[in-house]
Amino acid sequence: MKQGQNQISFEDILESLAEGVIAVDTEMQVSVYNQSAEKITEISRSLILGKPLEACFRRNPRIAEMLRKTLTDGRLFTEYDEKLFRRITGDTIPIGVTTSQVVDARGELVGAAALIRDLSGLKSLEAGSLRKERLAYIGTFAASLAHEIRNPLSGIRGAAQLLSRKVKEPNLSEYMEVIIKEADRLNVILNDMLDFARPAKLNRAPANIHQVLDSVVFLLQEGAGPNTFVKSYDPSIPDVFADENQLKQVFLNLVKNAKEAISESGSIHITTRAITEFHLVEGSGPGRMVSIVVSDNGCGIRPEDLERVFTPFFTTKPKGSGLGMAITLKIVKEHGGLLKIDSEPGKGTSVAVYLPVFERGA
Repeated sequence: MKQGQNQISFEDILESLAEGVIAVDTEMQVSVYNQSAEKITEISRSLILGKPLEACFRRNPRIAEMLRKTLTDGRLFTEYDEKLFRRITGDTIPIGVTTSQVVDARGELVGAAALIRDLSGLKSLEAGSLRKERLAYIGTFAASLAHEIRNPLSGIRGAAQLLSRKVKEPNLSEYMEVIIKEADRLNVILNDMLDFARPAKLNRAPANIHQVLDSVVFLLQEGAGPNTFVKSYDPSIPDVFADENQLKQVFLNLVKNAKEAISESGSIHITTRAITEFHLVEGSGPGRMVSIVVSDNGCGIRPEDLERVFTPFFTTKPKGSGLGMAITLKIVKEHGGLLKIDSEPGKGTSVAVYLPVFERGA
């Protein structure tokens, strides 16, 4: 190495690592704690260096236990999956832990070290990839199943119709009506499955979102009170670039869900506004979007159900297909939009849809 050139020290390497490094001596007191360990665990080294690891890691006893087993029993852990509780945010993240014994120049055991990797980004990518694979499989399966069931279902319905014309007994006629009604309900579910599975063919054009919303409210007005629907429209909103029929399906699903969630005296608020500086994804440039919010003061959705509300075939309704919200999300994404949902049990639900505006000359 040339004279005057900066030398790389062990400390420089240690502090530059993306992985957290924790080392303990033979008494299980912390002797090394790099800045990545501080960042991952959210514990300052000033609070932990020179102190017993087990006392400092009471919320993460497994890490201390692994280091003790490595120190006393010689057991080594390699990329061991573990959960780490973080001190400040209070959340739990997935980590990979690798341990080793530390020996000095004479080969004597002087401690143990753990290398900690934050796997939260990797796990989310794996989960996203797995979810896409599952959705693709479900879509293919749904399309095949729908086609296979449709023909015999049509035969069952047709046979029930013929029998209902010939049977004169009131009780038997009632059974025929039940068969026809249930066959029709199955056909609706099959159509939903096909809508979810088939690739979209969007006929996009400038569309007035307020006209779309008004048509949806008109269709769902029956059985609603005079004050059920409360509209707050922004008159300055430009046209959106969308398939109008597909948008009607989106807001029919959302408003129908809101209507089913409220009591007789409940209300549904439909609010629109223009957003001039909207970042759809982190790092993307700003764009012009339209926000449509459908909110109600109904029963709300339980937190455990909210996580699965867009999962195909998940439903809390006795006669639901579990495809309404999955199709809704699919249509919004195909339009280059975004959908967000917030809900609190007993207080209501709010669903926000963001759609790109029609840019003339684009």
